[in-house]
Amino acid sequence: MSLTRTRLSLPDALLLVVVIIWGSNFSVVKAALESMPPLGFNAIRLVIAASVLLVVSRRSGFTMPDAADWRRLLALGLAGHCAYQLTFVAGLARTSVTNSSLIAGCLPVTVLLLNAVSRDRERVGWLQWLGVGLAFAGLYLVAGAGAEMSFDSLGGDLLVMVSVWCWGWYTVGSRELLARYTPLQITTCTMAIGTLGFLPFGVPSLLTTDWTTVGVWAWVGLVGSGVLALSLCHVLWYVGVQQLGGARTALYSNLIPVVAMGVAALTLREPIGTAKLVGAALVLTALALTRSEASPAPRES
Repeated sequence: MSLTRTRLSLPDALLLVVVIIWGSNFSVVKAALESMPPLGFNAIRLVIAASVLLVVSRRSGFTMPDAADWRRLLALGLAGHCAYQLTFVAGLARTSVTNSSLIAGCLPVTVLLLNAVSRDRERVGWLQWLGVGLAFAGLYLVAGAGAEMSFDSLGGDLLVMVSVWCWGWYTVGSRELLARYTPLQITTCTMAIGTLGFLPFGVPSLLTTDWTTVGVWAWVGLVGSGVLALSLCHVLWYVGVQQLGGARTALYSNLIPVVAMGVAALTLREPIGTAKLVGAALVLTALALTRSEASPAPRES
């Protein structure tokens, strides 16, 4: 007999921490980019994140993965850190924050579709599909009402969409490795690979930047974003994938625009209307639905 999960588990709580940090990160990055180039900003951010992960991994007794797994780790690092950062930053520069937030909300569906064709597919229940539908409706009320679809922003929208597929594969493609390695091990390896892949794109902008114009708070935001948004959150994301599965973990991404909206209201004084409040409630309801889904029966050995 299956049991119904209604309590907030530790992985759920950790993913909520991820949502809060990533949702707040929009305002942090926006402020930092006023005095730093996007590619250079991301290059330093990735170096900080990779360095922190390498130090933590070394102190926790890091062991190298098997040689047979490095091909998958290489692909995950280049897709989930290098290609994702390149396409997302380039897309965001060509479209609005509202558009990019709405497109990023497609991650749960992307993960479900990739999961459907994956060799190591996980069970997806009807409540998860219902939750995705409700989350989309809520996300549109939060961000979509202000989205502007035009020919000028089309290129940016498409690039952000590519970044969503990169992150979706980064989520689904790790399941086989998470059966043998810890989230910290996988994140450290993929972050190091992604950083090395990104540096050739970011270093040229670093060499042409006037560093005298970069303020103290931009550096604070840069370091905080590297340590928290990249190092910590990427590990916690894989904890969620390992414990809850990629589909349920991905649904938490729908909460990020909601948190970003709240942070912007507090820090930038952006107004929150009734439609956005209703949208946020729908997203929260969607998450509650997926958490009340029956647990799969244990496999017989």
